[in-house]
Amino acid sequence: MPEKILGIDIGSGHIKVVQVSRGLRASQMTGYGSATLPENADPQLVATTLTGLISEENLESDRYRVALPTNETFLRRLSFPFSAPRKISQVINFEMEPGLPLPLDAVRVDFVITESLPDGTQGVIAAAFPKSVLDSLLSALQEVGIQPEMVDLDGGNLFYIASQFKQQLPEKLAILDIGNRKTDLLYQNRGKDVYLRSLNMGCGQMSWNIAEKLGISVDEAAEKVFSVTSAEGANPPLQSALEGAVELLAQQIELSLLAANAQDREVRPELMLLSGGGSLIKGLPEALEKALGMKVLCLTDMENMGFLDQFGEHRADVPVFSVAAGLAFKGTSRRLGFNFQAEEAQGLNPLIKWRHQLSYGAVACALVAFAWLGSTGIDIYTKTQRLARIDKSIDEVFQRTLPDFKGSVRREQYASVVRNKINELNESVALFGAEARQYSSAELLRVISSAIPKELDVTLSLLSVDNERVRMSGRADAFNTVDGVKNRLAALKDFEEVTITGAKAATDGKGVQFGLELLRQQLAGEGS
Repeated sequence: MPEKILGIDIGSGHIKVVQVSRGLRASQMTGYGSATLPENADPQLVATTLTGLISEENLESDRYRVALPTNETFLRRLSFPFSAPRKISQVINFEMEPGLPLPLDAVRVDFVITESLPDGTQGVIAAAFPKSVLDSLLSALQEVGIQPEMVDLDGGNLFYIASQFKQQLPEKLAILDIGNRKTDLLYQNRGKDVYLRSLNMGCGQMSWNIAEKLGISVDEAAEKVFSVTSAEGANPPLQSALEGAVELLAQQIELSLLAANAQDREVRPELMLLSGGGSLIKGLPEALEKALGMKVLCLTDMENMGFLDQFGEHRADVPVFSVAAGLAFKGTSRRLGFNFQAEEAQGLNPLIKWRHQLSYGAVACALVAFAWLGSTGIDIYTKTQRLARIDKSIDEVFQRTLPDFKGSVRREQYASVVRNKINELNESVALFGAEARQYSSAELLRVISSAIPKELDVTLSLLSVDNERVRMSGRADAFNTVDGVKNRLAALKDFEEVTITGAKAATDGKGVQFGLELLRQQLAGEGS
């Protein structure tokens, strides 16, 4: 089910709203409307007027975003030696404090990230909004069940308008949003937001100037100002009065460009784009173009208006509702506007709370899944490393056990190869007696040991057996003992001949070191 977002532009004389339905793939405008506000309307009247408009136009929504007048804000351009928004948030209040006419605790500060400067610093446009105005409005809205997720400036929406027309606009650009009592100016250089300012000149002031010059009432002048035309011969006094009012506006624009360091020809705007209700004054683009010496277009003159194309046949209403539409369509990027939402007013309606909780649950599940995968991955890696070490140890043991083995076998065949080798060794050291009984090497050692009496002091240190003979060496207490061992072994029927291969005094002077060789008895059919 698509969620509905309502953009709310609270001006000095009107409330404008635009509703957008946001689905998974796209957003679509589903309604808009406006209501008149009396001069100096209090927050409670603003809130009740807004709820009446929403009910009348059937624009109840899931999420609400509000824009407040830029001329009630203190704006400054600042730069920082870092670009991380979190770091900027930590120090922005201290940078703003020296230039504020109010105590720091009496304002709410936010910023928009703009251009990256050549010296590596990050430029921002910072704004401080009085808490007395902000909190009273949020409280009044909360009382009627409207809890905005965003509180922006109407001038802040110019950032979003510029981003939507980026491909159609020149690098050096000024956007002018002309309201009833003020005009917001955004200056861009090379596609980067450089300067934002609110001018105390709007179509209301123009009407007053025209009324004074023509000697008519302000209401009559306000009615006439939207019908004036630049066509030759069409009400010259009214045209002259309009040009005089435009001259005053042009002077403030020039001063603003001077403050933005944009007076130089190289950085002077190539185009001025008009939005807001004042841009509908007939002949205004031509008059401004003459006064400023630069090309001036109205928002409705753009061929592709992006999100504003959804006004369809009501294309003429685009400039009036551009702020509310931008609020409803845009996200929450710091490059596209401010957000002065107070922490104490950040409670959301049940549907939004449910969606946020679902989002948090999804994030938590994702974190648990990542943790489990990470733990499993570490466990698999650890066991793989351990298995590799075990396999290496098996290879080393096999090589030590059978150093002369040259064959190529798999690790799982090691046991079979070793078993076969043991069987071969057992067969090679077998000793056959007269009854053809097979002796293992251990049994052969027992036979030899039993042939040597215990009273003879003899110690065997080496026994070597093959198919033909048995070689043994050791130590005895005397030469006579060696000769006695020889004689006793020769008496065994298992050997054909017993020979002393060596007998000499031990190097340490204790006893005799000797060697004996026993020729095995050959059985019928046995090879040499």
